[in-house]
Amino acid sequence: MKKILLFIACLTICSFTANAQLGGILRQAANKATQKATDKAVEKATEKAVEAIESELNKESPSKNNAETSSQKENNSIESIMRQLPMLPTVQELVNFKTAELNEQTLKLMTSPVTKFSAKAMNLSMEVLTFSAAQADSAQIMETAYKQAELATGLSRDEIEKLSQMSDEEQEAYLQAHYKEGQAESALLKQAAKAGEYLKPLQPLLDEWESFNNTIETLYKKTDEKCKAIYAKYSNDLEKVTDEAHKKLLIKYFSEIAPLQREAVSEAHQIRLNQQLPVAEKIEEEMVKIRSEHQDLISVMLNYPQLTATQYFSEISRLIDIPEYK
Repeated sequence: MKKILLFIACLTICSFTANAQLGGILRQAANKATQKATDKAVEKATEKAVEAIESELNKESPSKNNAETSSQKENNSIESIMRQLPMLPTVQELVNFKTAELNEQTLKLMTSPVTKFSAKAMNLSMEVLTFSAAQADSAQIMETAYKQAELATGLSRDEIEKLSQMSDEEQEAYLQAHYKEGQAESALLKQAAKAGEYLKPLQPLLDEWESFNNTIETLYKKTDEKCKAIYAKYSNDLEKVTDEAHKKLLIKYFSEIAPLQREAVSEAHQIRLNQQLPVAEKIEEEMVKIRSEHQDLISVMLNYPQLTATQYFSEISRLIDIPEYK
């Protein structure tokens, strides 16, 4: 288990390697991944959460699940995974969920349509993250994992093996020293610079893909401005009250912003699925060629359909967020 978690930590870093603020993100990813890999409490909680999610998803009839699994194996793609996401919960369902959450009403949370929706979304998100690996055999997966971990972290294969045998405390100390020395950043920056040369012909497509990110960011900024104006009506009272009165005000505030947040997520999803994903697929067609010719650059060649889908599913968290503004 420790070795698997260590690989997850390394591969988590890999998924962010093309970001412009590479150094800072790498440090953050390394810290978070290391914490997850060494925190047994988180590991146990995660296992329980996965069991609960699987139980929820398996409530459908076995025959239907088997038919869907067979169909997905034949026609699976990033797009098909994204299109399996159910309709977003209604505003009332979101308000009911948030009310139950704030009031710690466990039974209502367990039976909420929002809980089932979130479980399905998490399951689909994991399918996206493992999509490429599912098409390769175990030997290829391990070899790719080692290669990406070496290139992305600056660790040698021997060092990775050594880490997998260390105690939690030893791992943490070793990785802190490693990242402090800047070896990982240096290795990644060299790879990114080299990859940049091969990506120049793709720049128009990359710019087009990024333009949709900008459109969605603008959409969320406008939504935040509206939510902030609504929050202003409640901010003074929220600072004065506590306990039940505070919860009631938060629920009232959330009831007003939930329609805005749901509308923004819905619009963002349409942009990602119908406009950004087709561009991502064009990029990936060219990326496949580059990766096949330059194996040493594999860790800095992002899978753009996978990245698009990851953003698509991560935006769901906005549905039940209660933003508070200073």
